[in-house]
Amino acid sequence: MITERGAGSSLFERISEAANVSPRRRYRGTLLHSIRDNLRNVLNTRSSSCYGSPELGIADFNADASGSHNIREWMVQAIRNCILCYEPRISDVVVSAAAEDNHAPLDLRFHIVAYMNFSHKQDVLEFDILLDNHQHWCVE
Repeated sequence: MITERGAGSSLFERISEAANVSPRRRYRGTLLHSIRDNLRNVLNTRSSSCYGSPELGIADFNADASGSHNIREWMVQAIRNCILCYEPRISDVVVSAAAEDNHAPLDLRFHIVAYMNFSHKQDVLEFDILLDNHQHWCVE
């Protein structure tokens, strides 16, 4: 990841600051990246594509939600169930559909709030997921 150079910071100052990150902070960052990567993999797995766990992933909403009146509500439940089943490090997941964007009304964006245990206390974890043009979930 490329970061912008701080005003007046030399290369050695930035290296020194990066090396002085506390172990707790480094572990938390590693944990968050691991959760994000796992969610990206789980959400982008199509249901029935894994023989060992056929319910893994999210079903194709074009086929399974055809009888549903509100595709966003169906997706909220599917995303929530998938996260609760396949990401054990987070709990109390609340998924909400983001308001429709007038400039891109077909975009599917969801906001997720969950809790994760870290250093014997619960931290709030918030992130957005977006279905891109290639029908892949991006975890932001």
